[in-house]
Amino acid sequence: MRTKRVVLMASIVLCSAGLAMGQTVWQDHPDCPILGPGESGEWDEGGRAVTTVVFDGTTHHMWFVGITLEDNVTDIGHATSPDGVAWTMDSANPVLTRGAPGEWDENGLYTAVVIHDGTQFHMWYEGDDADLISRGGYATSPDGSVWTKYAGNPVMTEGPPASWDTRGVGPKTVIVDGDRYRMWYHAYGGSPVRGTRIFTAESADGITWTKHGPPVLDHSTSGWDSVWIANPAVVFDGSTYHMWYTGTDAWPASFKSIGYASSPDGLTWTKFDGNPVVESITGYAYAHAVVFDG
Repeated sequence: MRTKRVVLMASIVLCSAGLAMGQTVWQDHPDCPILGPGESGEWDEGGRAVTTVVFDGTTHHMWFVGITLEDNVTDIGHATSPDGVAWTMDSANPVLTRGAPGEWDENGLYTAVVIHDGTQFHMWYEGDDADLISRGGYATSPDGSVWTKYAGNPVMTEGPPASWDTRGVGPKTVIVDGDRYRMWYHAYGGSPVRGTRIFTAESADGITWTKHGPPVLDHSTSGWDSVWIANPAVVFDGSTYHMWYTGTDAWPASFKSIGYASSPDGLTWTKFDGNPVVESITGYAYAHAVVFDG
C-alpha cells in the first residue's frame, strides 16, 4: 500500500505548529486544532489536511486536501483567514477536483503548492491515476477559488523503471528565484530504490520542468526518518534556505514527526542535530505549511 494512501485514509487532522520562536523551536497555538473535518455528509467529512498557505498582503489563503469518509477519495479545498487561526471555508469547495475516469488524476488529488505573482495564483498539485502512479499538474486562478487546469497536464511525470521516481512525484514547494521557478518535491521509488526522497527541479515558465538528481535529502541511516521522508516545505529568507519535512522510521508508514534542515543554495542540505522539531502527541503529523512573516 502506498504511504500516502495510509496517511490520507486516516480521519485525523493535526494542526500544524503555530508560533515560531525560531526555525527549530515550535509551540502549538492554544486554539489547535484550527481546522477539523467537514460536517456529516460533506465532501470532506473524513478529514482536512493543510497542504499550502499563502499570505497575499491582507489575507491568508489555505488550500487543503479534503477526504471523503465513504471511499477515502481526495480533492482540494480552499479557506481564508485574517490571522491564520480563524478560517472561513470557501463556498465553492472543493475548488479543484480529481479527473474523470481514465484521466491521469482520476484517483485523487494530494499535495499542492500555490504561489501568488501579484496578479494571479499558480498551483502545482499531485494527482494519482488508477494504478496509483503520481504525477504533477498545474492550474491557475485569479482569486484562489476558481481554478483552470492546464490543458497540457501533467507537467511532471514518473521516471523510468528502477529510477528514484518510478512510482511518481509530488510537488510541495515552488519559489520564484530571479527568472526561474525552483521546486522541491518528493518522489516515490520502486524496486530497487523503494521509499520516498526529496528532490529539486527548475523551470523557466512553471510548465516545463527539468528534474535534478540524485535526491537533495535522503533517509537517515537510523532514527526517526530512516524509512521515508516527504513533504518538503521550503522558505528562503534572503540568505538561507530552510526546509521542514516529514519522516518516519516505520512501515507501514506513520508520519508523526517533522524535521528541519538548512542550505545555502537549496541543493546541499544539513539536517538539524536536534531533529525532529515537531512531534505529534496523536502520532500523526503528515501535512504542514510554513509561512515566514519577516
